[in-house]
Amino acid sequence: MGRQHAIVIGASIGGLLAARALSSHFQRVTVIEQDRLGSGPEPRDGVPQGKHIHVLLPGGIAAIERLFPGRTAELARNGAQPFDYGQSQFYIIGTWMPRIQTGLNTLAQTRPFLEQHVRRWVNELSNVEIIDGARVAALLWDQDSTRVAGLVIQQKQLRCDLVVDTTGRHTRLPRWLVEKGYPPVPEATVGIDLGYATGIFRVPDRLRPAHPMLYIVGPPPHRTRVGVRVLVEDGIVYGGMGGYHGDHPPADLPGFLEFARSLSQPEVFEILSQSELIAPIARYRIPSSGRRYYSRMARFPDGLLPLGDTICNFDPAFGQGMTVAALEAEALQEALSASGADDLRRNYFQRVDSIIDVPWELSSGENFKYTQTTGRRPLLYPILRRYKDLVATCGDPEVVHDFYRVLALAAPPRILLRPRLVARTLARRSAAVSR
Repeated sequence: MGRQHAIVIGASIGGLLAARALSSHFQRVTVIEQDRLGSGPEPRDGVPQGKHIHVLLPGGIAAIERLFPGRTAELARNGAQPFDYGQSQFYIIGTWMPRIQTGLNTLAQTRPFLEQHVRRWVNELSNVEIIDGARVAALLWDQDSTRVAGLVIQQKQLRCDLVVDTTGRHTRLPRWLVEKGYPPVPEATVGIDLGYATGIFRVPDRLRPAHPMLYIVGPPPHRTRVGVRVLVEDGIVYGGMGGYHGDHPPADLPGFLEFARSLSQPEVFEILSQSELIAPIARYRIPSSGRRYYSRMARFPDGLLPLGDTICNFDPAFGQGMTVAALEAEALQEALSASGADDLRRNYFQRVDSIIDVPWELSSGENFKYTQTTGRRPLLYPILRRYKDLVATCGDPEVVHDFYRVLALAAPPRILLRPRLVARTLARRSAAVSR
């Protein structure tokens, strides 16, 4: 593979970060975006969830900082809300999680705000060009269809050495591959039937949250409702309501607030019911989350790599998508540094699979607590679920600290199996039972 020209399909967070990774290894990088891109932080038509809450986990902000050293401080200077992840207010598994200092630092902001900043950083790269308002019609192939050689855009051919597809859950990539004689992409699907609604509120000064993040979920299996309150730039609060398996929130304010009142804890309702709604409530529905195993295909073309939701789209209630995309962009950069023409794809997929395994197991594991959830449950799921819940609720600060590291995608789950941590977890559990 030459390294003259690379093309990224999609100017999402994943696409922009992929362009940054490619810019260190290709003479020229082109980003093709179907939407028209403005200069301000406006939601894009191509991102139907753009008006909803998006969370950037500590693992994601750390990856972005490594890709753009020194630049993430601009987000906080321009209004993003910095916070320690361990200080968040989490009501999960029927209990409030301990609030502890962890050093797992991240920022709360709207997705358009984040995209605007990252897009500007990418535009400042001398060898990257963003072309908006352009729809990709098809892939260009070599004569024997074993290699992608570029794109067809508005009846014009644009040739390159590598195409990176970041177009998300509705990507046309699986169909394009089948049309060229490749086998169907192996997939795993978890049926969640999640519907959610988001309102943007101006909160009175006396009620302004001291911490950006408040999250109330279930607990499953009997309570299917989720509520989130996030303080973002300009002192605005995003209130989000969600429900699984058909228990979806309405878009009218009285119904939205009544849904908030019905949550397991009152904190979200108490703030939103005394605040001013400043934009129409937006709704969205996710029938399922899904993972495509491109790495398991018997044949896959050269000159082509997927990234972000194109590979795996998660349950959005867990806020993992942007963080995983950032980690995958970093994996792309590392694979390009470590690989030659013959093993780039294998190296990249190995790295990406290991990144996705963790959030996929975390979110789907919680989804499977609802009996209505469809999909293949892991063989050891009951044991793993029980132990993870013990870790989360044991109350030991050292154990909880490592649990937050895993949730934040800053450490692998195997740290929860260290002998010392297992012993502390079980000791706390034994003490609680004996009381």
